[in-house]
Amino acid sequence: MSITASIKIKGYVQNAGYGRVEIDTLPLVSAVSVPSLLEVVLASGNNTINVPVGSIGVIITLDPASVRDKTLKGIVGDTGIPISSTGVGGTFVLALESVTSFVIVSVGGPDTGIITRFQFF
Repeated sequence: MSITASIKIKGYVQNAGYGRVEIDTLPLVSAVSVPSLLEVVLASGNNTINVPVGSIGVIITLDPASVRDKTLKGIVGDTGIPISSTGVGGTFVLALESVTSFVIVSVGGPDTGIITRFQFF
């Protein structure tokens, strides 16, 4: 069953040397969204993440307890974008229009006991 999803990110950055900066995104809305939560213990190397049909985006949360560097790629073989290094987690949002899968590369071994969360919307 599809429901209307509306995702809005609010927050702020401060103590970066230039005061407090507000973050307030426009809502991402979809009437055909299929909300889905995927929790993965990343293996060493390429981890293909399949995007549920109807999803328009994903919120990825990386645990700062991980000691593995990670790179986001569109497909295996891409150069990719570094998204996390040892001891640095984070949460970020990606729009996924017409995307069926993407790859997270974990370098140096598996993330044993550490969960990476993918909240699709």
